[in-house]
Amino acid sequence: MGIEFHPEMNLIAPQLCVFGVDAVRDGTYISLKNCQRAFIVCLVVQGADATQHTFTLKQATAGAGTATGTSEKALLVNSPVWLNQNCALSNILTAATATLGAYQLDAEVSRTKILVFDIVPERDLDVANGFDTIGVDASDFGASNLGGAFAILIPARYAPLPSVYAD
Repeated sequence: MGIEFHPEMNLIAPQLCVFGVDAVRDGTYISLKNCQRAFIVCLVVQGADATQHTFTLKQATAGAGTATGTSEKALLVNSPVWLNQNCALSNILTAATATLGAYQLDAEVSRTKILVFDIVPERDLDVANGFDTIGVDASDFGASNLGGAFAILIPARYAPLPSVYAD
């Protein structure tokens, strides 16, 4: 038996940053038009190497569905984040604050880690100047780590459903 959501609550969860081992992961931009909130979920399965991993949010005026945004710039806000640096011990997320749209996880090995950025477009993006798409970059995961990111988009109450690749 699966979980069912009310039809009006169509959550959209596009993949932002491709999941993979090794190398820097530059994410795809997604549009936050018609969204009242977005949760950017970043995951790392830490292997044997003690590498700190940084996730950095970017904003752009267009370019949803691409790796390069139009007029791309950093997200320069201290957005709220929720994290768990050892999911094996607990399923509780702890509140923290991202510094200028970025957060660095610890370097502890053999752990699964989760980081959730809480984004409210009107609060966090430069929407007055047309910045309404968001992307995430991840630092090099190293040879023995796995990581990536996806977004959960919450549509505005009376707006049409968000379109992930609309500009």
